[in-house]
Amino acid sequence: MSQGLWDRLERRIPAVADRIMRRYVDGSPHYQGVVTEHLHRHMAHTCREGSRLYVRMARELREPRDEELRLFRERAHARGAEGLPAAHFMEAYHLCAEEIWHELTQVADGELPPQAGAVLLRWLRHVTREALDAHQQEFQASRSEEREARRATVRALVAGERATESATRFGIRLADSYTVLALRFVADPSESIGDALGRRLAGRRKVHRLTDELLRAFSEDAGAADLLAALDPDGGLVLVPSDPDRSDQGGSDQGPETARAALQRVRQATGIDMTAGFAHAGDHAGIPSAAAQARRLLPLAVAPGEVAVLGDHLFAYHLRHESEAAPHLRSLVERLRTEPDLLTTVGAYFANDFNRRQTAQQLHVHPNTIDNRLSRVDALTGVNPRTAQGLLVLGAAMGVGGAEHRDA
Repeated sequence: MSQGLWDRLERRIPAVADRIMRRYVDGSPHYQGVVTEHLHRHMAHTCREGSRLYVRMARELREPRDEELRLFRERAHARGAEGLPAAHFMEAYHLCAEEIWHELTQVADGELPPQAGAVLLRWLRHVTREALDAHQQEFQASRSEEREARRATVRALVAGERATESATRFGIRLADSYTVLALRFVADPSESIGDALGRRLAGRRKVHRLTDELLRAFSEDAGAADLLAALDPDGGLVLVPSDPDRSDQGGSDQGPETARAALQRVRQATGIDMTAGFAHAGDHAGIPSAAAQARRLLPLAVAPGEVAVLGDHLFAYHLRHESEAAPHLRSLVERLRTEPDLLTTVGAYFANDFNRRQTAQQLHVHPNTIDNRLSRVDALTGVNPRTAQGLLVLGAAMGVGGAEHRDA
C-alpha cells in the first residue's frame, strides 16, 4: 500500500509546487500576488525537488545524502546574496512542508503510514538547516561587502575623489549634500575582556550595532539617499543626506538639534555614550573641509551626547589651529599643572568673569587666597592675570592646553 501512496504523491508534486508559489506570493509584500518568471524558474524547481526528496526519504526510510541537499545550499546562497531576509526564505520551506502534508492526506484516503509525519519533520530539519547555514554565510558576506563599500565611499568623498562609479556599482544612492558627523564612542567593557580575538569580535559587534542604529535614527533625514558610515570601535565619520540649502555652518537652524535627537536615540538603543562634531557640506566638493571641521570640533564636545557646532565654539575652535605660538601656550598650562590649585583657580576665575569674591566662594577660600594665587600665576608663568593682555594670553593658553588636557 505504501509504495502506491508515494507514487500517487509523486505524481501530484507539480500541483503541490504551484500551490506553494501561489500561497507565497499572496503573503509576500515583494510580489503582491504576482508569480514572476524568476519564481517559476527557481522556486518552483526547488519546491518540486524538495518534495521528491521527501518521497525518497519516506520510501527508503533513510536520511538525505549530501548531494541531495546541494540544491538547497545553492539556492540559499543565491537568496542571501540578493539580500532576502531569512524569515522570508524560511517561509517558503514551511509552506512546502504544509502543502506536502496536505496533499499526502488527500491521496492517502485516511490511511497514512506511521512514519510519514516523522519523516516530514526530519526532511524539514535537514533542508532548513542546510539552507539557513548557506544563507547566513552569504548574507553576512553580502552585508560585509556593502558595509565596506560604504566605508570606501566615505573615504573617497572625504579625500575629494569622485565616488559616483563605485557607489553605482554597489547600489549606493548618493545625496547632493551631507551633514558630516565625526563621532567618538565610549569603550564598551566587553572590548577589554578576554583574548585578542574576543576583543576584536566585541569591537566588530559594537560597530555593526551602532551602524544599524544610526541607519534607523537618521532614516527620516536620509530620504531617498543612503546614509554613509565609516566607523571603528572608537568612532568615525557618518555622512547624513541633507538639504543643500540649509545653513548649518553656524548652527542657526534645526540641523544640530536633529543630530542631537538622533544620537540620543542611538545612545538609548545601544547603551553606548558618544560625542560628535557637526559640520555641513553643501555639495560633494565641500565634504573634505566639512569632515576636517567636524573632526576638529569633536574634542570640544565633552559631555556625553554633546554635539559640537562651530557657532558654539568659535574661540576654542580658532585656537585649536596649530601655529608656532601653540607650544608656548601649552607650556604655560603645563607650568600651572605643577601646582593644581593654580590651574583650578584660573579656570574658576574665568568662569566667574574675573570676580575674585565669586571665585573665592566657588572654591571655598578667602578672597585674599585668590589674590595670592593670581600673584603666584604671574610669578610662575610671567603672565599677569590682572591685566587685559595677561587675560588674553591665559585664555588662549587654556583654550589650547586646557582642551588638549580634556582629550587625554
